[in-house]
Amino acid sequence: MLQSTSLPAAGRARLPSRRTATVMAASGKTVMITGGNTGIGYETAKVLLAKGYSVTLACRDASRASNAVQRLQQQQPGAPVDYLLLDLADLASVRDAANKWMDSGKQIDVLLNNAGVMACPRMETAQGYEYQLGVNHLGHFLWANTLLPLLKQNPNPVRIVNVASTAHMFGKMDFDDLQSRNNYDRWRAYGQSKLANILFTYELARKLQPSSSITANCLHPGVVRTELSRYLMTDPDALTSKLLTALFTPFTLSPEQGALTNIYCCSSPDVEGISGKYYDSCKPVASTPASYDTATAAKLWSVSEELTQAYAKAPAAV
Repeated sequence: MLQSTSLPAAGRARLPSRRTATVMAASGKTVMITGGNTGIGYETAKVLLAKGYSVTLACRDASRASNAVQRLQQQQPGAPVDYLLLDLADLASVRDAANKWMDSGKQIDVLLNNAGVMACPRMETAQGYEYQLGVNHLGHFLWANTLLPLLKQNPNPVRIVNVASTAHMFGKMDFDDLQSRNNYDRWRAYGQSKLANILFTYELARKLQPSSSITANCLHPGVVRTELSRYLMTDPDALTSKLLTALFTPFTLSPEQGALTNIYCCSSPDVEGISGKYYDSCKPVASTPASYDTATAAKLWSVSEELTQAYAKAPAAV
């Protein structure tokens, strides 16, 4: 059974090219969503639950995750939703969460790597890595690779979906200062982490295809009003941030609207068997030329393996 989830009229007026998200009913299929307790991750969970998917929210805060599960079950009594503790800023937590899931004997049909942080002051993860690179890329790199042996055992097609951003166009992989220790710029670091998301997706798709039934795609959800922007007011130029926020808020998407491309990539029959693509507004589009550089992607993969290997259950290789 297929059903289209449409944008409200106001959303369509601002985004005339945005498609509806056709959702394939999928009783028994399991979706794992990082950062699923809020924002577009939560809205994605809500729609997929309504279409028969089982959902696990992989979140770092037990209280907030439990609250999200309760809200979803209040809205949809009996909904098959639970949570798994996962802190992407700590590779030990990533390893332990992945191993706990694999030991549970449960499978994953859709792995939605949705969690992220944007434009924060310079901070470091538990392993001392720049926070945006660590959470947005390295945490998800280890998460996906640790779960990959399980995904390969699934007799059904599996989708890996990475939430990137159009901000990757401002990114450059600076392997000489990957941790942004010199002249830190929060937006440049964010752009680098989002470019890493896309390079990782394309390289993973190349390594998996054509012999695998696992696909890997990435997407830009749009400019969405979510907690992702919580660090904007901490910008040294806070007045500029406030003015920009006031100026652009009327043109941003609600979490419900921003979730549509997530939902599309996770569940639409249009994406079945498609891999190595970047989606915006529920359609495949070109990412920047830098994101297609295979040498850069291969180097990023190698460096990411080195940075995460101490926490890998097995070598992070496909």
